[in-house]
Amino acid sequence: MPVATSLTDGLHAIVGADGVFTGPALAEYRLGPATPHAVVFPRDESEVSRLLRLAWEEGLAVVPWGSGGHQSLGYPPSRYDLALNLRRLNRVLEYEPADMTATAQAGIRLADLQRHLESGRQFLPLDPPLASQATLGGILGGNLSGPLRCRYGTARDLVLGIRVAHADGTITKGGAKVVKNVTGYDITKLYLGSHGTLGVILEATFRVYPRPPAEQAWWLSTPELEAAHALAIRILGSHLAPSRVELLDGPAGRACGSPAQGPALFVSIAGVPEAIRAQANDLARMAGEFGSVTTEDPAAPRTWAGLSDFPWLNAERNGKGHGAIWRGGVLPSDCARGMRAIHEASSEWADTAMAASVAHGIVRGTFRAETPEALARSLAASREVLAALGGFLVVLDAPAPVRAQVDVWGPPLDGVGVMQRLKAAFDAKGILNPGRFVGGI
Repeated sequence: MPVATSLTDGLHAIVGADGVFTGPALAEYRLGPATPHAVVFPRDESEVSRLLRLAWEEGLAVVPWGSGGHQSLGYPPSRYDLALNLRRLNRVLEYEPADMTATAQAGIRLADLQRHLESGRQFLPLDPPLASQATLGGILGGNLSGPLRCRYGTARDLVLGIRVAHADGTITKGGAKVVKNVTGYDITKLYLGSHGTLGVILEATFRVYPRPPAEQAWWLSTPELEAAHALAIRILGSHLAPSRVELLDGPAGRACGSPAQGPALFVSIAGVPEAIRAQANDLARMAGEFGSVTTEDPAAPRTWAGLSDFPWLNAERNGKGHGAIWRGGVLPSDCARGMRAIHEASSEWADTAMAASVAHGIVRGTFRAETPEALARSLAASREVLAALGGFLVVLDAPAPVRAQVDVWGPPLDGVGVMQRLKAAFDAKGILNPGRFVGGI
């Protein structure tokens, strides 16, 4: 559908002719069956504000956009007029190594921010999937994290303050740029994980950490998944301070570089070399008690990246033609039980590979099947067995025929009414990412 001349003129007046894409370039921004009428590239927060004000007045639906790597999350938008690409908002605004804080714009890639923090020998301990291309806005909007959450937590634990443009163009801020903040309601956390439905994140201030002087990692192989899980629980309850504790079944382990054919744990420890050596000896003793074979990983940095990206990039294909990736959650004590239940529930229809961040009970994996129908059955059956354990399953990416059969978010949550009221209060016209989140928010 062509963009009306008056609207095109209005967009050009805000961002310039070189800041508006139409025509064939729009195919890159397609979400399910929906394609925007235009893509706009604001240069600063003032232009974001003016664009949103125009959209508000004209009733245009807006989808915030970063690198696009995680746009498969959620439903396709129910309406889609403008893609708001923030890649020009990509600067580090403040960095105070002594205070261990950094403020950056939402369009900056995480990898570029990490390079900036190297000057102070510090880093932001977030390792979401596709970290090499993901932008801060996308990471925060999806509250994405990876194996490092074992030690450092998620974005909710690392963000100190945030600046947001609301649906009508109003700009507000929450939190502060200091580690110690005043007491009160932490409105910042409303936006983290809201998938761009409450506002467009413009910038954020983070707590950063010293980069460890050394880090080592090991594969701990066991004959049974349950034994590997029991070892993980023992490690997490001990005096050891691991930065990652990942439980992988055989297919996931092979995809991520495990030397074993069966289940394995991947454990990393960071700090000064002397402390690492002492903890490594204790780790080996614990592993021996569970009959585990311990192998140091000589390619640890590559493995870390592979684990963070699993299952987005490196799941085994097993020769089958249709794939889906998903994320679930159970109690940390139920990781092995949940993984075993998924294997048993889905094996009739699909091949699977799974990994779990044991400290927080986050399970993620892939299915590959001969047909979309078999893939849908695998997802539905796995969601059912995790629900029986008090858990959940969210479909991260799947072909359209599978999405037509399986709700990507799953059954409505108890708190969906509160979420809908928040959406109505923050975006009364429903123009920001409409229909994409839980309950069609």
